[in-house]
Amino acid sequence: MSGIRGRRRRRSRPFTVSAAAGQAPAVRPVLPPAWISLLRLLHPFPSLLVAAVTAAIIPLADRDTGPRLYPQLAGGMLLFQFAIGVTNDIADTDLDRVGKPWKPLPRGLLSRRAAVLLAAAFSGAGLAVTSTLDIVPWLIGGAGLFCGLSYDLWLKRTILSWLPWSVAFPLIPAWVYSATGEWTPLLWWVFPLGLLLGLALYLANQAPDAAADSGAGVGGLAQRLGPRRSLRLGVAFFGAVASVAAVVLVAAGESGRAALVALTAALALLLVPRAARYFGRDGLFGLIAASGATIALVFLSAA
Repeated sequence: MSGIRGRRRRRSRPFTVSAAAGQAPAVRPVLPPAWISLLRLLHPFPSLLVAAVTAAIIPLADRDTGPRLYPQLAGGMLLFQFAIGVTNDIADTDLDRVGKPWKPLPRGLLSRRAAVLLAAAFSGAGLAVTSTLDIVPWLIGGAGLFCGLSYDLWLKRTILSWLPWSVAFPLIPAWVYSATGEWTPLLWWVFPLGLLLGLALYLANQAPDAAADSGAGVGGLAQRLGPRRSLRLGVAFFGAVASVAAVVLVAAGESGRAALVALTAALALLLVPRAARYFGRDGLFGLIAASGATIALVFLSAA
């Protein structure tokens, strides 16, 4: 009898079924603290990097410029980047519910209406902060904001998804140099170089999600190319930027700066195979962004 009772006790132990028969139990993702998710809404790494590059270009354009221009241009750029980052998360809410549930909108930390108001506030604040600039640099800043918003809202899922990146990046030095009233013939090279760098950054940024986004119906250039080809082309375009910049600097009599560009590119390319291991899932994008910013500042210092 004791054996029967023991067997009955074992049979009557309560248990719960967490998945349908024949399926693996659902694993709930581990979510970061709420404040980290909310901070990521602003895309802090690219936003701060672009603002820092903007500030770093100012003394290269004009060493004697007044202190007012630094917070105006860098602060305006930071506000523009925040607006673009928030809008990007608004546009990607449906995709993020599946692939990135830790983000604040799919997680329910922020309503869609609140996010729209926040993006509008950042856009308006950026335009207001830069409103005392001359009309040409103010329009250039507005064009950069429009590039980011057009990517988020209209072009991200089309074959032209790379275009806003390639147009926006050369606008950064053009914005600063027009605001300071300085321009030299060497600066015309920022347009083809910025176009290639923007394309490289777009491909590196989209590659990790290319397969999942393609399966969800996103038809951008990176999704059509696939993750492997996007990564390879992104690295190739970055190498082309560095090569052309070095050749132009040598032709301008700036061999020392050309060597620094080549060294920066060589170190970045050596780290490419280990970028994800060392710097995380988006490591290649971060590596190309930081290295591209360094090359851009070295190149602009020759102007």
